[in-house]
Formats: sequence, C-alpha cells, structure tokens
Amino acid sequence: MEKDIPLKIEIFSSEDDDKHRITSAKEIEFILHKIAEKESRVALYYGNSNEFILVTLLGVDNKGLWLEQSPNEADNRRVIESKRLIFVSSHQQVKVQFTAHQAGSVEYRGYPSFYLPLPDHIYRLQRREYYRLSTPVSSPLRCIIPMGRTPARKPCEVTVMDISGGGVGLTCSETDIDLVPGEIYPDCRIDLPEVGTIYATIEVKSLAVLTSPSGRTHKRAGCEFKNLDGQSTILLQRYVTNMQRERSKTQ
Repeated sequence: MEKDIPLKIEIFSSEDDDKHRITSAKEIEFILHKIAEKESRVALYYGNSNEFILVTLLGVDNKGLWLEQSPNEADNRRVIESKRLIFVSSHQQVKVQFTAHQAGSVEYRGYPSFYLPLPDHIYRLQRREYYRLSTPVSSPLRCIIPMGRTPARKPCEVTVMDISGGGVGLTCSETDIDLVPGEIYPDCRIDLPEVGTIYATIEVKSLAVLTSPSGRTHKRAGCEFKNLDGQSTILLQRYVTNMQRERSKTQ
C-alpha cells in the first residue's frame, strides 16, 4: 500500500533548485495529468502560505489546469484574492510543488473551479530513500558504459543487478571493466523494456570483488546517478512501477 506524502511546503537550497526543477512543458503537463488521473490530493496554499485547502486536480491541458473549489465560499474568495499560491501534491510517491501568482474562478465541465496557467517549471522533491528494484534474473537489464577517451570510446556492457531513482547496482567479471570507486562515467545507456532508454552519468560509490564457490571472481559496484534529467527520471519511475505491478500479479 502506498503511503500518503505529507503535503507540506518544501523549502530547499539553490543546489536543490537545480536538481529538482523540471522545465519541459510536455513533462509538466504529463506529471500534472497523472495527478489528475489518479485523483491525488492537492494542497493549495494561499495568503501568507499558512492557510490551505485540500482539493482535487480536475483537468490539465497545454495552457493550464483546473482545480475544484472549496465548499467554503470565504476560502474560495481568499484564494482568488491571493497574489501567491503554492500547489503541493504527489506523483508516484514523490512530492510535486510549484508557485502561481493568481487563480481565476471559472466553470469546468459544469463545476466551479480555479484556473491556473500551466507553470513554466515545477519541482519533484524526492526526500525519502529510493525504492530499489532487483532486475529479472532471466532477462537482466544491461548498462552500456563508454570507455576510453572521445571520440574512440569503446563501450562495455555490464549487468544491472538492481536499479532505483538514485542509482544502479552493477555486476561483471573482474576483467570486464575497470570500475574505480570515486570515478565518474558519463553517457551511460540503459534500455528499459517497453518503456524507453535512459542516459545517465554514474559515479561508482562502492566496489567489492567476490569469489564464488567455483573459484570464479566477479565485481559488484554500487553506483549513483549524477543529475539524472527529468525525462529519464520519469521513464525510470514508469519502469519500476510496471515491474512492481507485474510482480504483484504473481504473488
């Protein structure tokens, strides 16, 4: 069962701003559409940002979004009069937040609603530990790592043991690739079946050399994604969600 995300306003540093900001209009529309589709709760803060109403996102298009109004007319009036509104909701267990400067009062499919222009950026604020998905043993994911210097970089294919929004666990024979703790490897590629391809820079955070009972030696590396872009993050979350759904059917 998914836990509710506390819909409190998130305060973050300038470093976090760059890390969590999404500016692609298509991505923004996609995320907000999913919030509306799931009927996820939305906290709409107004006034001095200490007051809020809990509403539902009714609809989204490439121009703006419609939120249901409160049964309390006084609250609705204060929302419309407010010059600063903060939208807080969640998408796939990750907090989504953005600021708007004014709401209009309109009708949406016969219901009184607030209208906000589509924001030029939103924040996806993941503060919890990432869910780590073990990849299928029968058909594991592969991480393609370019090696050597450009332009003649020789790619190396490594097996992905597990994957999350934060990084990957890799395994390979001891002689396959020289993975070095602290080293950064740009332009890595992972194909996610039925979802798409993600491109990422990874940093090796830990490395272990293990020997099996048969005497065969292999390496296991824990790697962190560095500044994974918004599109790759969405594809990765979609893959994890699909795999969780498929596995729940067999349990």
